[in-house]
Amino acid sequence: MKTIKIYCKECEIELTSELTEFPETNLHWEDYDQSIIEKGKFSFLKNTGSNKESIVVAIDDYNLVNHSDNYRFYGCCGSDGTNGLNKLCVNGHEVATEFSDCWTGHYIEFDDDKVIIEEKNRTIVFLKNETKNLLRKIIAY
Repeated sequence: MKTIKIYCKECEIELTSELTEFPETNLHWEDYDQSIIEKGKFSFLKNTGSNKESIVVAIDDYNLVNHSDNYRFYGCCGSDGTNGLNKLCVNGHEVATEFSDCWTGHYIEFDDDKVIIEEKNRTIVFLKNETKNLLRKIIAY
């Protein structure tokens, strides 16, 4: 089981404490208005529509501040997460989206393009698909 920490890609400030891997299949999506994941855990989440991968954590497992644009927190009882990144690192860089409305499960979703994931003894940096393809071509050459 992996243990990671998440950092802002822009300024490298720590965004989470150590988190332990939690299988995506065990996320509690049916529990509206509650956390989908336990505190101290993380899960990689693959969007089947866009094939984009992100990291989800419990709503209280972060070192983030709210975006100054209140529109980003649209929702009736909390943030429904539909208006873009609404969580910033303490230095003001957009890094994540809070989902906390009554009709959603509660969690923080980090944008893979905005963070560095440090796993015990190695660092994982998410790369855009075009960068991955270029690296594959270079390695194959």
